Amino acid sequence: MAVHLAVDPQRLVVRLSGMDRLWALSAGVVVPTAAVTGVRAVSRDEAVARGGGWRLPGAHLPGVLRVGTFVSRSTGRSFWCVHRAERVLLVELDGEPYDRLVLEVEDPDGVSRAVARARFR
Repeated sequence: MAVHLAVDPQRLVVRLSGMDRLWALSAGVVVPTAAVTGVRAVSRDEAVARGGGWRLPGAHLPGVLRVGTFVSRSTGRSFWCVHRAERVLLVELDGEPYDRLVLEVEDPDGVSRAVARARFR
């Protein structure tokens, strides 16, 4: 698993480990759940097609990994931590430094439901 994601009613805490921390130049991201405008599990290809963007800073090896900050004209600033996963978690945000989080988690559908419950209950 690429990231550890903790969800509670007040915030989402994304923690990176190992080389992901180095590639992203970040230990992770913390966002309030109130900033979440949408959350769902999507295919990796859909996430990339909806705005992969330029990396700054980050690492990208096509089909292998995408870790760090990516900027796209269409989707704004995104934080990615995805290795070889076919399905990823896409979290859309408002009023935060990142417009989207794209994360590899063990169960993207289950985590999506947990984030939605924390945010929209």
